[in-house]
Amino acid sequence: MQLLHDVDASLVPLQGKTVAVLGYGNQGRAQALNLRDSGINVVIGNRDDEYRNLAIQEGWSPLTIPEAAEAGDVLLVLTTDECMPLIWDEQILPGVKPGNTLCWGSGYNVGYGLIKPPSFANAVMIAPMMPGNMVRTLFERGSGVVGQFAIHHDATGQAREIALALCEGMGLTRIGVYESSFLAEAHINLFTEQVLWPGLTAWMLTCFEIAVEAGYAPEPVIMAMYGSGESGEIMGLMAQYGFFKQMRFHSTTSQYGTFTRAQGLISDEMRAQARKNFREDIIGGAFVKEWTGDQENATQRLASLMNQALSHPMSIAEDRVIELLKITRQ
Repeated sequence: MQLLHDVDASLVPLQGKTVAVLGYGNQGRAQALNLRDSGINVVIGNRDDEYRNLAIQEGWSPLTIPEAAEAGDVLLVLTTDECMPLIWDEQILPGVKPGNTLCWGSGYNVGYGLIKPPSFANAVMIAPMMPGNMVRTLFERGSGVVGQFAIHHDATGQAREIALALCEGMGLTRIGVYESSFLAEAHINLFTEQVLWPGLTAWMLTCFEIAVEAGYAPEPVIMAMYGSGESGEIMGLMAQYGFFKQMRFHSTTSQYGTFTRAQGLISDEMRAQARKNFREDIIGGAFVKEWTGDQENATQRLASLMNQALSHPMSIAEDRVIELLKITRQ
């Protein structure tokens, strides 16, 4: 892996071009503002919803998505994954002209073949590895976030230069970007979402329930598990120093307890389920069929699961912890 930085990129390929950001949501807002602050000519395309109202409040004059697609030389396609295939043929593709550059924020739709970019346009991907709010916040602090980029199709001979220019304008090359592919980004991103975080989520809930069953009040359990912010700091130390190397900042009691009690916690059944999630659901495509292929039922199921999660005792108790810490953290 090679990280590319500001010295490896230039904003010149974007001079005289209009970048149309389609979707002013999580990533769309951050990328649009960062590019505008970098001196790039940006227009916004968004449907009539709360994100359009936010764009107006932040000084934009939003167009419809078809209007923005027509106006842009570079199109950042940043609507939601599930919405994108539904509006592609009618609202985006008709505005794409020969020599345009199409840029996706993830490899999901193109990588899995749900959208087929036209051969007369560049098709690239830029995927910041951080939620949009932090892409913006760190940019404003003069920093940035790590990102991935990929060149799916180079119609003009300048796709790579344009992609790196976008990376620089977004602030990603301040920290570093590395080259990937649409499908590799999609696979590994879904891997974290469907193997790593589900395991962590299920385990956190189980740990909460075990401690409360043993007679401890929910609030101090939540404070110790994640409410204090210590767990987030530990993850930051892992990124900075290494997964195990950061343990030198912990007591030897902590180190011994972690190493010895980790043994035997993960069962063969858990490993088998994790491999299934990755190999069958993600690489094999079963998840795409479930989420995108049956969107109506999947959306209803998501709403039900979210309601169920929010009614869990840990979610209810954490509101009290957050309120207690609110004044301190202001």
